[in-house]
Amino acid sequence: MIIEEGSAKIYAPTVNLKGPGKIEGIFYNREMVFNRDTTIFLLYNLKIRNALDGMAATGVRGIRIIKECGIDTVLNDKNFEAVKIIKKNLELNEIRGRVENRNVNALMAEEKFDYIDIDPFGTPVPYIDMAILSGKILGITATDTATLAGRNRRVERRYLSNLRSPSHLAHELGVRNLLGYVARMAVRFDKGIAPILSIWYKHFYRVYVRILPGTSKAKDTLKNVDYCEFGGPIWMGPLHEFSFLFQAKIPPNLPSEKVLRKYLEIWKQEKFFLYYHLPFLSKKLRISTPSPKVVMEKLKEKGYEAYPTQFSSQGVRTNASLQEIKNILLSVSSKYT
Repeated sequence: MIIEEGSAKIYAPTVNLKGPGKIEGIFYNREMVFNRDTTIFLLYNLKIRNALDGMAATGVRGIRIIKECGIDTVLNDKNFEAVKIIKKNLELNEIRGRVENRNVNALMAEEKFDYIDIDPFGTPVPYIDMAILSGKILGITATDTATLAGRNRRVERRYLSNLRSPSHLAHELGVRNLLGYVARMAVRFDKGIAPILSIWYKHFYRVYVRILPGTSKAKDTLKNVDYCEFGGPIWMGPLHEFSFLFQAKIPPNLPSEKVLRKYLEIWKQEKFFLYYHLPFLSKKLRISTPSPKVVMEKLKEKGYEAYPTQFSSQGVRTNASLQEIKNILLSVSSKYT
């Protein structure tokens, strides 16, 4: 089957239409289009000389990087059948790209890259160390979201974290747990990290981070890793590089352009650590949940900052205190009862 995504044409023996799925072998995952679009968005706005698509499968991400960003890209997969498909797809798109049939850790141990993409099935943990040593900017996907959010005990042995997150905050805490793990691993090599973009979307987490060499950067990074009331250690610092987001332009012809535009406006405003989940607070106050828009307007009237969040349509990020939020919820509720 031939699939079109962005400017790429991809032959795929199997197409997976929903979620992570349980399909074995080489397949094209339509549910990850937004994931790949964020990669194109990032690289389109950065000066990158070369990239590694470490787990290329059909080669769709690497081929799009070559065609849409003009970046020399190595497409690697340890599966020889995948390599044959990648080569076929390079010919189909009439472009050149270096193809490797290697264990990605071995490849990263031998070469340096400006950008490395790690997109495994499940946890990215086995690839983090070598990616930190090999790359300047990393794009990392994790689909073991329940574990990262501390919803099962694998989080302790896999991410060396004792996190137990409430369901209404699970995804932000999960993303911060992933960032915290990458940060702690980087510090071991006298390196630091700086998140460029941190994403939760449907069944996956996706983080883009700069790797910053030097002891001082490692020390600065550690200042952003700590425990919160739900456990840890997790990343307590900014989720995004706001200077990048405000200057970045959306590339033409992205398949998920409308979704990306919506998320970009939210990412630009995702300040502060965690958010207030209005249904959770309203239930405790025994009132109906008011509109987040109304609550944000009331907060701004009082001089506070107030923003939406990608992690919940019913969440509000603000520098107001919990008591102030409760007072506003009660006052808004009383007007409609």
